[in-house]
Amino acid sequence: MALDLRIALRYLFAPKSHSAVNIISMVAMAGIALATTAMVVVMSVFNGFHSLIASRMSELDPPLSAIAIEGKTLAMADSLCAALETDPAIAAAEPVIEERALAVYNGRQAAIRLRGITPALYPRFDTICPVGTPWNDYYPGVSPAVVSVGVANGLELPIASEHLLGIYLPRRIGRINPANPMASFRTDSVAPTAVYVLNQPELDADVVYAPLPLVSNLLQLDNEATAIYIYPQSSENEARQAATRILGPTARVMSLIESQSATFQIVNMEKWMTFMLLGFILIIASFNVISSLSLLIIEKESNAAALLAIGATPARIRNIYRIEGLLITAAGTLIGIVAGTLLSIGQELYGWIKLAGNEATLTITSYPVEFHAADLIAVSLLSLSVGFLTVMIATGRR
Repeated sequence: MALDLRIALRYLFAPKSHSAVNIISMVAMAGIALATTAMVVVMSVFNGFHSLIASRMSELDPPLSAIAIEGKTLAMADSLCAALETDPAIAAAEPVIEERALAVYNGRQAAIRLRGITPALYPRFDTICPVGTPWNDYYPGVSPAVVSVGVANGLELPIASEHLLGIYLPRRIGRINPANPMASFRTDSVAPTAVYVLNQPELDADVVYAPLPLVSNLLQLDNEATAIYIYPQSSENEARQAATRILGPTARVMSLIESQSATFQIVNMEKWMTFMLLGFILIIASFNVISSLSLLIIEKESNAAALLAIGATPARIRNIYRIEGLLITAAGTLIGIVAGTLLSIGQELYGWIKLAGNEATLTITSYPVEFHAADLIAVSLLSLSVGFLTVMIATGRR
């Protein structure tokens, strides 16, 4: 085997009588390297977008949240939060109520997601509201609210003014009179104090945040919550285990990625679909290996005859050509992985490639990139597998 490798290395680097053989070998190596580099970089970019989405969602959504396994609400929410906060792994636990509602302003209507939160969560809006002052009590006797940019634009809603936003929710308790449909709703008004923007469609489209007591009263809930937001002290895994133990079998504790699984699944799907498309490009680039080996076999016919004359078997000669093909693939893969790693880490650290547009209006100015060494395993396996199949096809009948 060592002799086969030495002969293959000599065939790869030694000058040929026809320079086209060397050129095609270099082209094959370069094609594999470029395709591999592209896969590493693209996967790092999707990792960056994944982290960017997670960071934006974490502005308002918690690292961990608990929901009821059966039914929509958790009973005795205040007691559950107090019990959670006694554990050293949990920094804070806050009850939250979310329900679909109807928002009405000046004859315009919009279906919204109404979220009731406690004052402990109010500071989270300080850095994400470009319009208004969050939770400013400028309208005495009326609860303040913070609306998403989608709700504000859809209803053409004035912010921080004397105008109020009407909220309508179906009654949960009591009899409904078909002759008086409006009696089937509970209603209240809120004063929109600010508009938040996260540049994330899932949270910017239709959410209105209001004080927890107002939402609880509208829904006729008594110390109940549709979710409990849990903030770990340090380790998210330890906090999750503690919350699961304290809440027991009636609640399910989810991470941010699990609670927003649809969004992250789309990003992961796009990542691996792009990986597959680049894999097809890699397959096309590997066709050059077939051309290179075919020309090499023609070039080295006299050498093969000499090897046969001194006792080499046809299988051993085929093995030499296969090793050379694998060397071309491995070299291209290694070059691509090194180049892709350096480009990804460089973009992550220095932001070389900028996003088009006015930097003053952009929340990020360069393409988000996050290099994960684990991605190199998938890229290497695909590249080497394609190279191996290509080599076997090229030398199968020799």
